[in-house]
Amino acid sequence: MAFEKETIFSELIDFIRTCFDEHAVSSIENNFHMALFSSLKGWTKVMLYPARLDSTLFKSLRSVNVVGTGVLAGWIWGGRFIPSPHLYNFIKGFAKKIGCGIVAKPQGVKAFLYGNDLLLASFEEGLPPILKGRPVAVIDRDDYTAIGIGIASLDLEEIKSLLKKGKMLTPIVKNIFDLGIHIRNEEFFY
Repeated sequence: MAFEKETIFSELIDFIRTCFDEHAVSSIENNFHMALFSSLKGWTKVMLYPARLDSTLFKSLRSVNVVGTGVLAGWIWGGRFIPSPHLYNFIKGFAKKIGCGIVAKPQGVKAFLYGNDLLLASFEEGLPPILKGRPVAVIDRDDYTAIGIGIASLDLEEIKSLLKKGKMLTPIVKNIFDLGIHIRNEEFFY
């Protein structure tokens, strides 16, 4: 499946603008280029690499079937850009605002790392904006590290409403990718 690099880069920048801030956007736009790498099961890796990396060197790396280089920004899956927890953790190191995240309690972190969806019972805090149907990071409350990415099943106001009603077994984030996949399925990365 062919993808327009400009469209994917635009989706990546839109995610950063929505979830972080203009400082993060300008840092990525001014210091990084994007590369796409095919991988297993229809996922295409979206990588950011330093702009100062010599283009000749980068082209020669591609000719020897390198599986990726730089920061794993996310994937193209189902025709859309899905950000990675690596991107989230990378940008939060220099962004002034952090959003599009759901902070999870320890039992939710464990369940999410095993490939499960995040339930309302594990909701600790929402970092707006959280929009239904859009990617969100699931964040470990102990160290504020993104442990995975999912699609929000509800927006933040709906989550708060269900919390008041005690609907604790309601899924709030559909698991798309979690760091536990490194252990469960190492072939995913090749």
